[in-house]
Amino acid sequence: MTLNQDFTPTVFVIDDDRQMRESLVSLCGAMGFAARGFDSGKNFRGFYRPELQGCLVLDIQMPEQTGLELYDQLIREGKRLPVIFITAHADVSTAVAAMKTGAIEFLEKPFERHTLRELIQAALARDAEWRQRDDDYRSLDKRISRLNERDRETLGLLLAGTSNKSMAAKLFISERAVEMRRASIMRKLQVQSLAELLNLAITHRILGEISGTLLDARLH
Repeated sequence: MTLNQDFTPTVFVIDDDRQMRESLVSLCGAMGFAARGFDSGKNFRGFYRPELQGCLVLDIQMPEQTGLELYDQLIREGKRLPVIFITAHADVSTAVAAMKTGAIEFLEKPFERHTLRELIQAALARDAEWRQRDDDYRSLDKRISRLNERDRETLGLLLAGTSNKSMAAKLFISERAVEMRRASIMRKLQVQSLAELLNLAITHRILGEISGTLLDARLH
């Protein structure tokens, strides 16, 4: 077994079948992935922290808590990882439920080694993408948080394409005051042009919506 390090992407194998679990962990290690096994969702949840990178290889049929139930609980706890569901008892309804969680794949035992390798590579790449996107959003959100209510109102009008003249009329201020507000926003957000300001604000909005969509998709 390869022990997890905080910054080493790890394949977390959760399966109550000891032989299958140890076999999967060994196989992942042989394919060059760091891996760690758990015999239950409860034990994994007690171990895992959101900053740990990686993906899940998760058995669906487990006695105390099914893989689907476990993954739903992890998401509700803010522990989001890409997942590859595995099962020895496939049926259409279970497969559909698994895929609705945002799973990378639903695999029926036995499965091909090269298929598992490709899916793990895809899952780890997705985890890295999610984390980068979250980092980008947090960085932008920190900058946006510098804005006061008046700034946000002005920025909203800028995003809507409102002209300085129309904005002045709407806010009951002069066009010069509008220009001063815009300059203040640009200083706070550390941008040099209106185009850069709009790009930052739009990116912040899109990343926020994507993060919300990803979470919502896993809660339903």
